[in-house]
Amino acid sequence: MREFEYYQPKTNGELLAALALDGARVVAGGTDIIPRWRKERLSATCLVDISAVGGLRFIREEEGVIEIGALSTHADLIASPLIQNKAPLLAQAAASVGCTQTRQRGTLGGNLVNASPAADLAPALLALNASAWLMSAESERCVPLAEFWLGPGKTVLTPGEFLRSVTFLPPQGACGLAFAKLGKRSGMAIAVASAAAYLVLDERGNIHTARLALGSLAPMPKRSPAAETLLTTAAYDEMLADRAASAALIDISPIDDVRASAAYRRLACKVLVERVLKEAYNQALGRLS
Repeated sequence: MREFEYYQPKTNGELLAALALDGARVVAGGTDIIPRWRKERLSATCLVDISAVGGLRFIREEEGVIEIGALSTHADLIASPLIQNKAPLLAQAAASVGCTQTRQRGTLGGNLVNASPAADLAPALLALNASAWLMSAESERCVPLAEFWLGPGKTVLTPGEFLRSVTFLPPQGACGLAFAKLGKRSGMAIAVASAAAYLVLDERGNIHTARLALGSLAPMPKRSPAAETLLTTAAYDEMLADRAASAALIDISPIDDVRASAAYRRLACKVLVERVLKEAYNQALGRLS
């Protein structure tokens, strides 16, 4: 049986001290890291359980900014009136995660720090243009979430640093938000592909701001500059979503794996992008006054 040291800090100071130990690895809900440990796919020799650290589980809006603590669970996001009212695509993404038990245990921080290309919350947060707040003993820094991942299993986190929270501005005006995920079954499924869209319309009903984010279609969750540019430079018509979905294919590099082939993922990408763009546009049009 593999041996490891276990720490359960209760304050940020204790957490930072534990992270300074050799081979330290943060664990929160444990829904991903424990299965990886059992399969000996994790090299950590020191598990730092942050579930008891105060001040990391919250969802709030202050001075016009929504902030979500790293220990907030998927169930917290689903149940939050603030998220339901102002960022419903994030609640929708959280509802697509695993089963009830996983949503009760799994955390926002774990979903992002694991750096899986298929992280369900990532496309929604990218569409919201979220930022990650990282803390260490020396400093605190803010990183755009689009720059947080470096590749599968890799982030910009440095030794001794942890994710404290994510922030984003609540959507305003004639906006629409949508999320869609394709898996091999309706529950407990890792995404074959996912997409999230955020659109804001001008007074004429054309798209003023567009963000389109994709999951399971590249080495890391990412936005599609090609589709976003097209959406904001062309007048909206019934074919724009189709053209933008084709443009999104420029920005992806899907792989073959046990869940799907790269070719299937490209087809799925086009379908999901069309779906979320049309849904987001219709929502925004309904809010246009």
